[in-house]
Amino acid sequence: MLQQLNTVFSRMASRLTLKLSLDDRPVSSELKGYMQELTKLTDKLTLVEEAGPEAPCVRIYREDGSYSGLAFHGVPGGHEFTSFVLGLYNAAGPGQALDEDVKKGIQALGKKDIKVLVSLSCTMCPELVTAAQRIAAENDAVTAEVYDLNHFPEVRDKYNVMSVPCLVIDDGKTITFGKKNVRQLLELLSK
Repeated sequence: MLQQLNTVFSRMASRLTLKLSLDDRPVSSELKGYMQELTKLTDKLTLVEEAGPEAPCVRIYREDGSYSGLAFHGVPGGHEFTSFVLGLYNAAGPGQALDEDVKKGIQALGKKDIKVLVSLSCTMCPELVTAAQRIAAENDAVTAEVYDLNHFPEVRDKYNVMSVPCLVIDDGKTITFGKKNVRQLLELLSK
């Protein structure tokens, strides 16, 4: 795994800052430790703690200080570790390849707020997480925030989540369930 991480980090075109919002729960300490270990592996990641809502959370910022639109609420472990690392790669560039028509479709999107509600044991969640993050990394008007529902029961209750992955667009204007790839998610966002 270390070799794979080093490969991804070596391909990242720019540096990123991981901004942590923490509270006094044990999961915040776990997130901080996790991110400290990750940032030790490369000089392309910097770690900063900030006061912020919805702790524990890690938000990804670009080298120029702009928000990438990508955030993970909880600890991106389990099945979400790989999607988190891909999110870093997509935010730093060059990112995963996209077909030209998909890229144009993503760039044509207006403001979209995407929440992906997951469980770390879910095997179908990473595909949707990766798709949402890829779209957000490509279009500054789109945000993709991932929530581990194990640590955010209020989010689960707000959207009456019965299964994961649950996709919430624009604070509940659209709610769907199940995995989706980039093309399928783009189609949904374009409606």
